[in-house]
Amino acid sequence: MKAHLMKIAGSLLASVLALTANAAQYVKLGPMAGQCETTSINDNAIAVGNCSPPSSSANNIPWVSNVNTADSQVALASLVAGQPCYANAVSNGSWISGTYKNANNGVTAVTWNVTTPGSATALAPLPGTLLRAADVQTIITAFNQRGDMVGSSISSNGKEFSTIVWLAGTDTPKRVYSSLIGLAGYNDGCSPVDINNVLMSGYPSIAMNCPGNDGIPIPKIAQANATGYTVTSLPLATGANHCVVTGLNNALQSIGFCEYPNTNANPARTAVWNTPTSAPLTLNLAIGTMNYGRAINSNGIALVERKDNDGRTSYFTWIPPAGILGIQLIEPPPKTWTQAFSIADNNTVALNRTNDAQYTVGCIWHPASGENPAKYNCLEAIEGGRNSALKAVSQSGNYAAGQNVDSEQDVQAVAVKLY
Repeated sequence: MKAHLMKIAGSLLASVLALTANAAQYVKLGPMAGQCETTSINDNAIAVGNCSPPSSSANNIPWVSNVNTADSQVALASLVAGQPCYANAVSNGSWISGTYKNANNGVTAVTWNVTTPGSATALAPLPGTLLRAADVQTIITAFNQRGDMVGSSISSNGKEFSTIVWLAGTDTPKRVYSSLIGLAGYNDGCSPVDINNVLMSGYPSIAMNCPGNDGIPIPKIAQANATGYTVTSLPLATGANHCVVTGLNNALQSIGFCEYPNTNANPARTAVWNTPTSAPLTLNLAIGTMNYGRAINSNGIALVERKDNDGRTSYFTWIPPAGILGIQLIEPPPKTWTQAFSIADNNTVALNRTNDAQYTVGCIWHPASGENPAKYNCLEAIEGGRNSALKAVSQSGNYAAGQNVDSEQDVQAVAVKLY
């Protein structure tokens, strides 16, 4: 397939750009009043978000809605009367993740199910042992499409963080670093960044960055086995002294970037690890451009951020086995800003850009395919507004969601069916 075209100005491959208005249109999600936004949407057209109600004292209201049913917003229950909750994400398995403030105003992770919005479940922290007091807080940092959550269990002094997995529909924490010896396995201090959808010995795999002996984080992959989790450090790229992992897919391919001594002459490069033990494929652009791997989809196609000659940030997709020939630039009109945040399994990229009038608009970028050039489909604001932004795209790329500012300058929760 003729998916890539040569860029004359350099050795990168560029996509021919067609900028079009999208036939798809935002749908306002109602009927809740106030200032609202959509934070996540799944492949089943279920969206979640939050509203700041029209009151100077009322708490935030998290909600769930079916995009295909008008005025279907339903408030998600709070765990503690009078205390706020926030909805962050919804999985294809119908589990919603979020946070709430308990009676002491401590922030703790919470889940709901789409089918029972009136019932919330707090995700439990690690219990106490003979040698260690119980933890008191939890946070969710990533989720998969089953609804499994990964995050941290936090000690009472707020200084100890232990990486935890909660399986979909349960509140029971499982330590990633587990040991039967004393306090070993607690307070690993890792930052989990992604969790895949494939179970090994009943648990998903996890990508995380963990403290090293010299204070520099080490990228790691945790895989479950019959006795717990085995944690593997991802190999450094040749010549690099620091790597970071940012994403993981169901094939155990992980993405991130590596940094080198004298970064002015040896800029950061995107890294893709095909397995947890293989040396990474790195992207060394001939023009010496800094580039950072931000996400990888189920097809193994990467979303990469790069720094342009004018100091702006731009983006491209990359098929790692093809090397530099696997690059397809995401090129907006000249002198505009873009911010890409997700690559879906249909290889489209969700982003926001400024238009000629300096307003932010949400767009979907489609890669070149066959004789069809790459193109932007930018979504028109609704309700008389000019400003909108995408916040989420579903795993398949069939739905997207975000916010719209109407002619009265009210922020509205919106979603769109793309396919």
